Amino acid sequence: MPRRRPARLRSAAAQPPSTVIPSVPLATSRALDRLDRPEISSVRVKQALEAWQHTASLPRARLSGPHNDWTEFIGPMARDELERALSALPRRQAAALRVVVERADEAFWAKTLNNPRADRSRPWWSRRWWH
Repeated sequence: MPRRRPARLRSAAAQPPSTVIPSVPLATSRALDRLDRPEISSVRVKQALEAWQHTASLPRARLSGPHNDWTEFIGPMARDELERALSALPRRQAAALRVVVERADEAFWAKTLNNPRADRSRPWWSRRWWH
């Protein structure tokens, strides 16, 4: 019985195409999908990036409301997911994504205040105050 070459087997079981993440090279999206980790994929990173950018683009008055879901849950959860992706990617592929994330970081940082009573072991985006 003839043996199939490994390249033919890999191409037969090809993965779906990577999702395009705006302002990020397609090589980064492909690298995310090659990680073969269900919690980190180009689709999930795109959704998290959109949520983080939307949170950071909200007006200061909207972010400063007490018990605000944007600053308490939605933004920090999206940023946590982006941080996991950035740490899992090789440095070269992470650089392009990091630039886009840092733009949103700066906007969020400027519109919120540091909570001095927050646990110092948490990341900075989880220690921001909305008051």
